[in-house]
Amino acid sequence: MMKTLGLKIAVLLVLMVPLKWTFEESLEGRRADLKLGGPGLSIELRAKLGQNLALGLLGGFRAFVADLVWLKAHGCWMERMWFQLKERVELAVLLQPHAISFWDVGAWHMAWNASYDEGINQNYPSQAWRLKRRHDWVMAGKRFLEEGIRNNPDHYDLYFRLGWLIYERLKDPMKNPLEAAPYFVKAASFPDAPLYVDRMVGRMYVKGGKTREAYEWWKKLWKEDHSKNPQQLWDKIAQWGHEAEEELGIPPSERVFPPKSKSATIKGAK
Repeated sequence: MMKTLGLKIAVLLVLMVPLKWTFEESLEGRRADLKLGGPGLSIELRAKLGQNLALGLLGGFRAFVADLVWLKAHGCWMERMWFQLKERVELAVLLQPHAISFWDVGAWHMAWNASYDEGINQNYPSQAWRLKRRHDWVMAGKRFLEEGIRNNPDHYDLYFRLGWLIYERLKDPMKNPLEAAPYFVKAASFPDAPLYVDRMVGRMYVKGGKTREAYEWWKKLWKEDHSKNPQQLWDKIAQWGHEAEEELGIPPSERVFPPKSKSATIKGAK
């Protein structure tokens, strides 16, 4: 049945090729602007794709082929075939390097799903071996997100995901927040970043023991026009800022945040 389906896909792709020749002539000059570049069909890539998908790539249906590869990766996740999943995910982003969701979900599979499963895999000879495999998969996810950022530097998503991975999946509870903070800062610099990204920056400084840095960040947020972001948790920011002032011993005359007892009433403050 699978062979029949593959043959039908191949025939469909062949029939569609002439329909897109005219479109490709006008599109070719705009490939750089549209970021439609990608790998040619090397022998290695042809072998990874298989005959039918290679034919689709030759026909110019890169996005369609990438989606089919991604579906195969999903099947590997369901079957817990981690190395095959990694290979297919890497192939999918090779074909579609600007598909943010491929990078995001692919890293999640590696750093969360594969690492957890390998960390409890009783087929390994020792707990030390399991811990090493867990760490290897976390680092694979980290490297995958770093590559995703190099391919997509103008999106907040992957910076945030990398910061979250460092914070959640690496080992040192004091060091990790400070390593993660710069990625949250970068993510927060994008206008479309959700409001919680701003708060994550300050929380990383707090968790990393950097009260002064956290205080400066809370002050930066507090000086914004609150009416532009009414959904921001201004009462929590006031609470955290006040706590930092107490810890740092800021003189009352120099304090920015209202006392804790008044923080619940300042949502509309400027």
